[in-house]
Amino acid sequence: MKQLTLIDIIIFTIFLTISILSFTLYTTISGKPEVHVTSGGKEWVYDLSVDTQASFEGPVGFTSIEISNNRVHVHESDCKNQVCVLAGWISKPGEWIACLPNNVFILIQGEPVIAKEGEVDDTSF
Repeated sequence: MKQLTLIDIIIFTIFLTISILSFTLYTTISGKPEVHVTSGGKEWVYDLSVDTQASFEGPVGFTSIEISNNRVHVHESDCKNQVCVLAGWISKPGEWIACLPNNVFILIQGEPVIAKEGEVDDTSF
């Protein structure tokens, strides 16, 4: 059996450090969930618990978002492919929607939601 070398220990230490840092950075999210919208170099922040409608102008026209029932989605957009509209509703911190043609980025930030017993605790796309 091959013995561990100094390189093996260094690589293991680097991966362990990265894992611990990523876990620490993710779990330090705190505060009330907020919707952060970035468009044209500016940023707007909305409370996820307050029903709101807003529009943002971009290179190809307007993108409208709707916040309702602690969720947010792109209501309509002037972009061609409508991927942002088809993304649907998001509601958990860390979830996001991007309208790349119109340069609009929507991100939910705030306290992570703890999964209830028997629920899936992560989302994949």
